[in-house]
Amino acid sequence: MRSDGMLILGDWGTTFNRLYLCKWQNASLTIIDRIEGLGTKNNPDPESSFFNLAKPWFAQFGDMTVYLIGTVGSNIGWKMVDYVPCPTDHSPSLEKALRFNARGIDFVIFPGLSCTNMHGLPDSMRGEETQIFGFLATQKNPPEKQILCLPGTHTKWVLVENGLVSTFLTSPIGELYEVLCLHSVLLKSATVKDWDDDGFVQGLHLSKRPSSSLLHTIFATRSQQVIDGYNNAQAAGFLSGLLIGADVKSAQRSFDSFSHVVLIGTSHVNSLYEEAFHFNDITTEICSSEIATTKGIIRVASEEWS
Repeated sequence: MRSDGMLILGDWGTTFNRLYLCKWQNASLTIIDRIEGLGTKNNPDPESSFFNLAKPWFAQFGDMTVYLIGTVGSNIGWKMVDYVPCPTDHSPSLEKALRFNARGIDFVIFPGLSCTNMHGLPDSMRGEETQIFGFLATQKNPPEKQILCLPGTHTKWVLVENGLVSTFLTSPIGELYEVLCLHSVLLKSATVKDWDDDGFVQGLHLSKRPSSSLLHTIFATRSQQVIDGYNNAQAAGFLSGLLIGADVKSAQRSFDSFSHVVLIGTSHVNSLYEEAFHFNDITTEICSSEIATTKGIIRVASEEWS
C-alpha cells in the first residue's frame, strides 16, 4: 500500500469491469472515483485492458496496489486463482488471494467459492461471494438460516447458515436470455427502454402453472409474434418472465421452499426478480449489488491494514 493510502478496488466480472479509486485513512476506506470497462468475456488482453482504463489514475496519483474480484481470477480472465470450498465465511479470502506484479504495479486477486450443490454437481462463483459477505457485514441480527438470490448473467441462489455460505446453485438466466436473443429465431435484442411489463407478467403467469415446462412454452416467444402480432418488446418481456419465473419455481424446489429472500443485484434486474417473488408470495429484502460489492471488497482488503 502507498504511504498516502491510495488504492484501487475492482469488480471485474464477465460483462463489466468496475474499478473504484479509494483512499485509506482514519481506519476506513473512502471511494473517490469510479470507472467502468470491458468484462472478461471476449477480452483477449486483460492486462492492457486494465492499464488503458486506469491510466489516468496512475498518472495523477502514482503507483498503488490493486485489489480485484470476479472472473478476472478465472480461466477466462487474467490469472487463475483457487476456489475456497464451502461451507466458509470471508476469512480465507485474503489468505488464498493471488499476488503478482504487472508493469510495476502490485495486484491482489481474491479467490471465488466452490461447492457441491444440492443436485450433487460441482458449482462455483467469482465476485458474488464478495457481495454476499459485504451484505452479511451490514446485518446486526442475522437469522440463523437465510436464502440469498444474486440475479445476473449467472444468477446465484445461496444458502447462508450461521454466517457461513453453506451451499449455492447457479442458473445462467442472463446468459441464456442473451444467447436466445443473439443466436435464435425467437426474438431480437431488446433494451430496457423497450421493455414491456405486460409481456413479462404473462410469462410469470405461465411459468407459475404447476404443469408449465420451460422447454414446452419457450417457443411461444416466437409464435406469439407471428400469429398473435406481438412486437419484439412484448416478446422480450414474455421470454424474461418465463425464464425468471421458471428460475424462482425451480429454486423453491431445490431449497425445500422458502417465503423470504435477500435480493442483491442492479436496480432493473432486482425489480424483475422482486416482481416474480411477490407473484409467488415470497417477501424480499433488497440490496444494491454495487453497495454490497464495495462493502465486501473493503471488508476483505481492510484486514490487510487493520
